Amino acid sequence: MKTADQYEILVIEDDPTQRAALDQLLTNAGYNVKLTDSAEKALHFVDEGIDCVIAGVISGDISRIDLITQWRNFFPETPLPLIHQTQSAASLVEAVSADAHHSLHGLGDAKLMLSRLMGLVKACQQKATTSVVKELDGTKDGLIGRSPPMLDVFDLIARSSHAFSTVLILGESGTGKDLAAQAIHRNSPRGAGPFIAMNCAAMPESLVESELFGYEKGAFTGAIATRIGRFEAADGGTLFIDEIGDCALPLQAKLLRILENRVVTPLGGHREIKVDTRVVVATSRDLPTMVAHGQFREDLYYRLNIITILMPPLRERVSDIPLLVRAFIDRVNAQNHCMIDSIDPAALAALQHYHWPGNVRELLNVIERAMVLSDKSKTTLSLSDLPPGIAQPLAELAATDPADVTNPSGNAGPPLTLAQLEQYAIDSAMARFSNNRTKAAHAIGISVRTLQRKLAQRDAPSVVLLRTQSD
Repeated sequence: MKTADQYEILVIEDDPTQRAALDQLLTNAGYNVKLTDSAEKALHFVDEGIDCVIAGVISGDISRIDLITQWRNFFPETPLPLIHQTQSAASLVEAVSADAHHSLHGLGDAKLMLSRLMGLVKACQQKATTSVVKELDGTKDGLIGRSPPMLDVFDLIARSSHAFSTVLILGESGTGKDLAAQAIHRNSPRGAGPFIAMNCAAMPESLVESELFGYEKGAFTGAIATRIGRFEAADGGTLFIDEIGDCALPLQAKLLRILENRVVTPLGGHREIKVDTRVVVATSRDLPTMVAHGQFREDLYYRLNIITILMPPLRERVSDIPLLVRAFIDRVNAQNHCMIDSIDPAALAALQHYHWPGNVRELLNVIERAMVLSDKSKTTLSLSDLPPGIAQPLAELAATDPADVTNPSGNAGPPLTLAQLEQYAIDSAMARFSNNRTKAAHAIGISVRTLQRKLAQRDAPSVVLLRTQSD
């Protein structure tokens, strides 16, 4: 557990007296405190390892509710308690509207306030410590994400890593199936052993068998020396067979025997080699359909389908795009000596609006292209740096008549407001997922409760809520 002096607390309060009092209270309790007077400035701290954000009275263009929503797009688990001077109905409405499950009621009882604050940050830390996100996210294993679908992936990786069972990883091309396989290996007791990967779709069918099983000298024309196969090379470690759905039926029968007996016979040989190799396989193909059409062995499918991990497409984890973009900017800067340090909101919105048929791999390629071809004097990626197929739809949307947001007419008009863009994103997601609120919420990076609230606000008569002077 962290001690108090290791916690980073961000306080947002536009009243100088109240801000100074909070600073003194938290600093005396041993916390590291950062102060700001607006939500706009607070968002500049999003990448600075903040453990808790305390929102007092906030003025400016971004409200407390909007701040919480935007911060959670990056770090969903950060505690964001609101400070209310009184426990009024208005404060309760605001807390519920913001999905803010915790509130701190002024400085009247400093001891109680500190106790509740410590409970919040400790609970958050405990969750992060026990979560595999901390272990698998970022540069260690290459898997980046905090969306619900990725949390499910991390959980399955953590629970399957310490077993010997075969793992089947499913997902579209570019979703990171190879990274998931590496994460399983590195977080397993075999992590110090070899990790051998082979892509069945990347080599001729005639070579796949000899690569997997090895061969004896003279086994076929060109076999001038004995060579061990990848099953044997991965002994004591993990063999990752990618695109197993492309394996020919005769090879599938041999794979089934090896998975059952852990014995390999090289081509042209008679000796049986016992191997202690864990097998992880992946495919972007629909194996049950292939089984039904006789294109994949049913017995091999059931032998592989012990632990199955489904890698979500990027269009179903849009809330992870800011994290991925940040990581890719850092990577491309290091590889190509670029000087980009940020991306403007319009460009990020375009990336989140795009449907990403090539998934995470396509996003990386888009970021690299944009950075390499951008003006060398720039430090921020803009909408104009993105490929036309990604930038143009958002530009066209922003130029449509705001009175016809959900059915853009293409008529020139004033730019859409943020509220209209938000409503367009919600309507598009609901239409894409046939009004499934859970899938739509995950796709646009908000909670189901927040989506329900926004839908209710859209359908309800307009109501003006006045902020009382005491709250």
